[in-house]
Amino acid sequence: MKLRLALLVALLCPAPGLALEWKVQHLSLKAVPLQKTAEAFFEFTNPSDRPVTITGVDSSCDCLEATPSAKVIAPGASGRIHAKFTLADRYGQLRRTILVSTNESANPFALTVQLDVPEAASLTPRSLEWKLGGDAIEQSVEIAISPGVSLTVSEVKGTSDAFTARLETVNAGQLYRLHITPRSTQAAASAAFRLYAKAGDGQNLVFSAYGNVR
Repeated sequence: MKLRLALLVALLCPAPGLALEWKVQHLSLKAVPLQKTAEAFFEFTNPSDRPVTITGVDSSCDCLEATPSAKVIAPGASGRIHAKFTLADRYGQLRRTILVSTNESANPFALTVQLDVPEAASLTPRSLEWKLGGDAIEQSVEIAISPGVSLTVSEVKGTSDAFTARLETVNAGQLYRLHITPRSTQAAASAAFRLYAKAGDGQNLVFSAYGNVR
């Protein structure tokens, strides 16, 4: 809660007279599928005639660790904030904020990073629908492995026995199809289908598709 309040203050009320000058305040990073970590550096200079002390560096996510190159910045000296992201199973467009506090201002200074993290595989469509009382026909989800990614999808498990599911290998390591059929459409039902995969580096991954009768 304190971090959120500090972030709101930093964004709405820019810190006056902040002694550190920043080369950039926003960075955009693009990861590759299965990338585990990403790093960014925010460079700054102290143009004043007095030392500036960095009293705190906070982030908006536990996936982000931010550290200064030094806590006390001498007059005329330069430094940087090192931001390290743990991507894990995160993907999509991610925006993260770093708040830098100094002894020169009551308000923290906000730095932002925009990350583009692509999935290792795309599921199209991710969710399948059947109309209540309609035909219980088979529908399919296409699982396309991203270019340059070594990935094998080996198994599917559903969370409900209201559906049957089978995995088809169209082109090993490149394209798979998940075929799903409701056992009946006379009653509402829903399920998640976990697709278990292994990357070339041994990393285990799980993708999810969904089915609904409604």
